[in-house]
Amino acid sequence: MVELENLSVDLGPLKGRVIKVLDKGFVQLLDYIGSDQRILDAARVSTGAKGGDPEKDRRLIFFLMEMKHGTPFEHLVFQFLIKCPIFVARQWMRHRVASYNERSARYRVFQEEFYVPSLEDIPDIFDEADLQEYEEVLKQEHAFYQRMIDKAKPHKELRKRTREVFRGVLGTSYYTEFYWTLNFRALMNFIELRTGEGAQPEIRKYALAISSMAQELAPLAYEAFDKYALNAAKPHV
Repeated sequence: MVELENLSVDLGPLKGRVIKVLDKGFVQLLDYIGSDQRILDAARVSTGAKGGDPEKDRRLIFFLMEMKHGTPFEHLVFQFLIKCPIFVARQWMRHRVASYNERSARYRVFQEEFYVPSLEDIPDIFDEADLQEYEEVLKQEHAFYQRMIDKAKPHKELRKRTREVFRGVLGTSYYTEFYWTLNFRALMNFIELRTGEGAQPEIRKYALAISSMAQELAPLAYEAFDKYALNAAKPHV
């Protein structure tokens, strides 16, 4: 199985659960439809076969995964609220088989909230002074942005255009939020790519958090996915 690293997990009910990621981000499972059983029911509707035998259920899900019969997995649906740096969101939204609604800097004023990596997250040629300078540059950037927003406050007809123009100084380390709704088939693609060795560490942490929720909601399907996709993709030495 995928290792979950050092994630901060609220061990309450799965629906509504929040997992903190990075310094200010999180993943929240807002809602879901289905489970392993929904996948099984969808697979059996074409033949009218009966379920209820746990061993047969397991064999069916593993057969579907191994043979890449993907449509039954599309009947398990997740809805998440994601808070992440903009540069992570831009990588994320390359996964197009999903629905997105994101916070807009045209309509909302962004607060001074940006991602600051720890020393462990950057190459060892850099030190604490470099991180302090990084943070100071972002604070100066936001101070200018906020001054422009404040300058337009007395002019209601100019506020929207002001936000449109001066959002240009906000860097991709700023946090954004978006709703993300997708089925389990699309989620497997996301997890496979974004937990892989080539994934950027920041988005990998989000993918690991999401995979932990998928494992809990559909343990059989996730176990089959782990066997036939995640482990199959690993190099053998």
